[in-house]
Amino acid sequence: MTLVQMLTFAAVVLIAAVLMTKYFLFSLKEAFPKLKAISKLLNLLYVFNLAGFALFQERTFLNTEAAEIFALAVYFYFTFMFVFVAYGIFFEILIFCRRFFAEIYEKKLSVLKRRFVFSVLFLIAFETVAAGWFLAGNVVVEKVVVKNPKITESTRIVQISDIHFSRVIDERFAEKIVPMINGLKPDIVLFTGDYMDKGMANPQKIAGIMNKIEAPLGKYAISGNHEFYTGYFDCIEFIEKNGFEFMDGRVAGVGRNIVIGGVMDRSAEQADVFYHEDEKVLKQFKDENFNIYLKHRPELEEGDSSHFDLMLSGHTHGGQIFPFTILVKITNRYLAGLYELENGSKLYVSRGTGAWGPPVRFGATPEITLIELKP
Repeated sequence: MTLVQMLTFAAVVLIAAVLMTKYFLFSLKEAFPKLKAISKLLNLLYVFNLAGFALFQERTFLNTEAAEIFALAVYFYFTFMFVFVAYGIFFEILIFCRRFFAEIYEKKLSVLKRRFVFSVLFLIAFETVAAGWFLAGNVVVEKVVVKNPKITESTRIVQISDIHFSRVIDERFAEKIVPMINGLKPDIVLFTGDYMDKGMANPQKIAGIMNKIEAPLGKYAISGNHEFYTGYFDCIEFIEKNGFEFMDGRVAGVGRNIVIGGVMDRSAEQADVFYHEDEKVLKQFKDENFNIYLKHRPELEEGDSSHFDLMLSGHTHGGQIFPFTILVKITNRYLAGLYELENGSKLYVSRGTGAWGPPVRFGATPEITLIELKP
């Protein structure tokens, strides 16, 4: 990420955080008017927004346990605020619409009704964070069956994606998912981007655990956008230490008439890293093989699907936290699950195995995907 991009991102985050805090304080004081007497004290809540920038430090800043507690507190705070404001905007629209029915409803809500609205919003936001934290650790196995005459032998593929190893997703998460993956007895394991973020406390422990994943036909990975935010070449080195073969810009046969090709994420263009364009990878596929195309973002140009039989992607997290899901769906044609494309090819978009930012999932359960290829 360039300096300009970093500053732009920081400015957007800070402005959004300030506006969310402003609405929360407005709702609080409207519900409890007596609190207006201590407005200056309540305004200290704005200062807490600055704590979020500490999360972007490269490594832990106190000790591992303290760093994790701090990170969780900040993430939960921002998640709570986001959900509170997202539903609050909906309520404010309803309240505004009451003005058109002045003969039935008063234009301004009474303190009692404002208190009720605040309480409902508070409970929704709290429940989302609490339940979402539990659901983020409840990784499920999604099973997909793909039949194609090009497949010479039944083959089990496990797709994992968007783990985001970080300060809050650590070796304990690796210890959870590795037995799940091995229990599926995969022939091939494929990782479709966003393996890590800055801030891992115990990278060597993570690497040791992830190396225990067993797949006789190999383990392969491609980059996601976060590999470029974190440092592309450092990420390649770390992911390879975790036992994966990196496939950015490469096409390789793995046996059983299966060929795997991968493209690096287009964030490479902003990170001044040579970008292996999709077309250069897709044209290396041959029609007689069962071609699996790995691309982090589920984006396709016209004619792309004629080159592969199965495309695997991630990136969207399935929206991760409702109602953020709505915005993600608007900006992504393919959100999650299996899609039938032209020419009989298929696209599967993983909801992701971990979580980015807050370890919270609501309305988009994390997954490990078992894809069974059958003749």
